[in-house]
Amino acid sequence: MNDSAVPTPGPDRDMVDAVVVGAGPRGVSVLERLVARVVPGDRPLRTVLVDPYPPGAGRVWRRDQPPQLLMNTMVADNTVFPDGSVRLDAPVDTGPTFSEWLRGIAGKDHPEPTAAEFAARADDRHYAPRRVYGAYLTDALDRIRAAAGDRIRIAVRTAAVVRVTPLAAPAGSSGTPAGYEVVLDDGDRLAARAVVLATGHLDAPAAPPRREPLHLPGGHPTDYALDDIAPRARVLLRGGGLNAFDVLALLTLGRGGRFGEHGYTPSGREPRIWITSRRGVPFHARVDAPEVTAPVAFLTPGRVSALAARDRLDFRAEVLPLLLADLELAWYDRVLKLHPDQLPDPGALRRALAEPPGPDRDTALRAAAPAALRLDLDAVAEPLRGRSFAHSAELQAWWAGYLDADVAAATDPRVPPPAALAVAVRQARPALRTLITAGNLSGESYRRDVLGWLNGFANFVSGGPPALRIRQLRALLDAGVVRLLGPVRPGTRGESAVVAGLSVRPDAVIDAWLPGTDVTTEGPGVIRRLLADGLARPHRLASDATDAQPLPTGALDVRPADGRVRRPDGTAHQALFAVGVPLEGVRWTTAIGARPGTNADFFHETDRVATELLRAVGPPERRHAAAPAAP
Repeated sequence: MNDSAVPTPGPDRDMVDAVVVGAGPRGVSVLERLVARVVPGDRPLRTVLVDPYPPGAGRVWRRDQPPQLLMNTMVADNTVFPDGSVRLDAPVDTGPTFSEWLRGIAGKDHPEPTAAEFAARADDRHYAPRRVYGAYLTDALDRIRAAAGDRIRIAVRTAAVVRVTPLAAPAGSSGTPAGYEVVLDDGDRLAARAVVLATGHLDAPAAPPRREPLHLPGGHPTDYALDDIAPRARVLLRGGGLNAFDVLALLTLGRGGRFGEHGYTPSGREPRIWITSRRGVPFHARVDAPEVTAPVAFLTPGRVSALAARDRLDFRAEVLPLLLADLELAWYDRVLKLHPDQLPDPGALRRALAEPPGPDRDTALRAAAPAALRLDLDAVAEPLRGRSFAHSAELQAWWAGYLDADVAAATDPRVPPPAALAVAVRQARPALRTLITAGNLSGESYRRDVLGWLNGFANFVSGGPPALRIRQLRALLDAGVVRLLGPVRPGTRGESAVVAGLSVRPDAVIDAWLPGTDVTTEGPGVIRRLLADGLARPHRLASDATDAQPLPTGALDVRPADGRVRRPDGTAHQALFAVGVPLEGVRWTTAIGARPGTNADFFHETDRVATELLRAVGPPERRHAAAPAAP
C-alpha cells in the first residue's frame, strides 16, 4: 500500500526525518526501537518505510508464498520485539513474541487463514509456514505504528529504492550535507535527514533461465521458474541446504503430492530429482533441545575476551583448537552418560578430556574411546569421504540408513552424541561471533577459516531443516521421486564421484542456494549502487602478507559501533546507516533473527542505529547528550 502522507521533495515540501529501506524484520525492528526511544517534541518525527514487498513481512516472509514453505526454527525461537533479557537502556517488552502472538489469535478470526489454522493446532515446538510469520510481522508493524502515537508518523511506500545520494549542503553552511535523496523505482524521490539500509540478502544479476538444459540459478525459492519443469523431467538439484528442501517441497507437495502414515503418495506431476552437493548429502536435521546445553571448558568467556583483544588473531591456529576441544567435550560427555558400559576405562576418557588441545590429547582420546564411539569430525563433515559404491542402488541403500540415523539422533530425547555435537556448535556461536567481529582476523584467515570452513560446517551440522523434512526426504526416496547422486567428479556436472559409471543427463539444473554476501559482485540493488557512486566502500581485513593490500570480506563497510556507512576514504556518513545481511563480514551470522530470552545481538544492532539516528536528526529536546562514537 502507498501512504498519502509520504512527501515528495520539492520547494513546497519538507523533507522527512528518516527513510528505512527494507520492511523485513530488521527494518521493523529499527522502527520499533525508534518508537521506544523517541520522546515528545515540538513536532512528530516523520519516518518512511520503503519496500517493494508488503510491509512487515518483506520479501522472505511475504504472505502470498505457498504454505508448503516452512520456517527452519521452532515457534518458540522467534520474536521481533525485545524482552526482559535484552539489556538496553530503553523500553523492552513492547510486543509479543511469535509464540505469544499465536496464542493470542488462536480461536479468533484473522485476515490470514493459514495463520488462524496454524495457531489453532500449533505449540512452541512446531514449525510455522513462513507466510504465518509474515502475518506476525505485519501485525507487529501495525502495533508499532499504533504505539508511535503523535511522537512518530510512520508512512509506508511500496517501491524499490534504486539510489541514495547526499543532498547539497545549504549555502553558507559548514559543508555538512543537508540529508539524502532517496530515488524510488517508480520515479518518486524522497528527501530525508537520515537513511537506514535494512535491505536483506543481495540480489543476483537478473537473467532469464538458460535452456538446453533448463538452468535455474540461485535465488529465493519462490523466484525459481519451477513451472517450466515438466512432470517426469530429470532434475539435477544442486545444494543441500534450506533452499534445496524448499525446492523439494514445491516440486512435490506443491504439485499435489501427499505425505501420510505410509509414506509419500505421488501426484504424477513430480519430476525425477537427483540430489548433489559439495558434501554429497543434504544438511543434517535440526536438533531442537532448548533445555539441553553442552559443557564448555575451552572457549570460555575469559579466553574469548583475551583473544578478541589481540592485535592480530589466527583463527585456525588459536581459535579452532579450542572450538574442536569443546565439540569433543560435548560428544564424549554424552558417551560417558549413555554408554559407560562400552568404555574400557571411563576415567581415562575423563582425564583425556581435561587435557589441553594438542597431540597428547588426541592420542589419549583415541586410546580411551573405542572406534564405534569415537568422534571423527572429518567423517561428520564429509560423510561420503573415502566411500565408493558398486552401483546406484547400493548408494541409495546407504543413504536410506544415513537419513534414518539422522532423524533418530535429532529426535532422541536422550540427546545422543551427534545431537550433542549440533547443540555445541550452535551454543558456540556467541563466542565465535565475538572473535570474528573483533576485527583482528587477517583477510586470509577470514576467507579460509570462516568463509571456507566454519560457515559451511556449522550450517551443515546445526543449521539444517526440521526433522520433518528429513522424514519427508526419506519417504521421497522410497517413492522413487528422489535419488542421491552424491558429490560430482571435478570438471563434470552430473557424473557421480562415488559410483563408477553413474552419470545424469538432466533436463533441468537447479542451483538451490542464495547468492553469497558480496557487495563487490555485479548485480542490482541500492547497496551496490552506493559503491558505484563512490559513497561507500567494501569492508576489508588486513592481509598476512607484508605490504599487501587488505582483502575484501564481501560486506559493506560500516563503523561497527553504530552502523554508519563508511565513505571510500574511511570517514563515516553522519546519517546513513546499514544493518543486517550486507554487513556479514563486519558482523557474523547476520541472517539469523532474534530468539526470545537470549539478549539477542539483533536488538542491540537495531537499537544502536535508532539511538544514533535520533542523535543525528532530532531537535534538541530529542537528542541524546552523548556525542556520536569516534571513527
